[in-house]
Amino acid sequence: MSSSGVAAYYDRLTRWNGLARLVGYGGGSDALTVHRALADPRADGRPTRSRLHDVVSEMLAETLDGAAPPVVLDAGCGLGGTMLALSRRWGGRYVGVTLSPRQAAIARDVMAREGLSASIDVRLKSYDDPPAGPFDVVLAIESLVHSVAPETSLGALARVLADGGTLVIVDDMPEADAEGSAEGSADLAAFKRGWQCGALWTREAYLAAFRRHGLRLVAERDLTAECRPRSRSRIAWLMGLNRLVRLWPRQRLQLVMDSHHGGLALERLLGRRLIRYRLLMARKERATI
Repeated sequence: MSSSGVAAYYDRLTRWNGLARLVGYGGGSDALTVHRALADPRADGRPTRSRLHDVVSEMLAETLDGAAPPVVLDAGCGLGGTMLALSRRWGGRYVGVTLSPRQAAIARDVMAREGLSASIDVRLKSYDDPPAGPFDVVLAIESLVHSVAPETSLGALARVLADGGTLVIVDDMPEADAEGSAEGSADLAAFKRGWQCGALWTREAYLAAFRRHGLRLVAERDLTAECRPRSRSRIAWLMGLNRLVRLWPRQRLQLVMDSHHGGLALERLLGRRLIRYRLLMARKERATI
């Protein structure tokens, strides 16, 4: 998918998600994030979109506790919710990049209202051409799924990561050898088409690329069990509603409905464990003299 296509995709989703939540599709812009909702022990197990921020903070604790306030790149920052959450916990300076003008405008407005414009900078830019850094932490949360060339994207992010710095990737990763693999299924095709997916790497592909770019896996967490896919009957009902809405012949609406249809297909894939939602944390090896 081209950069302009991904930008248009997120612009449309940001505009339509408020309406979509009214009929049960979800959205998350109320929490300044479109990340996956996870079961949250602070909410009695109810899924929240802020839970992932707690998980990322917990995973980064060993790296950041006692260290100087970090310099962080959020590669695919969306509405800025992750930067805001981590800034409140760790302080530091943040640069977020997004291809969506609408998302960037919302994020900048939020940071201005919070008095954080000096420490959180939101830029309209591709993560394949990131700011120079160096960054102590680079985040790529549900963003590399859109890369048509993950090797290029990962290499660009690794280059701006400081020696000893930490890369955190959270994304949907097909199972490499799952019985009844997602490969070739109608649900996988709907997910990739609707979410403007690129190469959609497996965990094994990421680990091999880490080695090529001087990164070492230091921690990981399979978050699939913490996702809460809807019941089969609820998914079927929402898919029927999706088909009904498509009868309105508006191209922009059709593209939004493709996205929501892809999300429902993803829920089925997650429920069958053919795709897993994983967090991978890698450290950049320090240069030797």
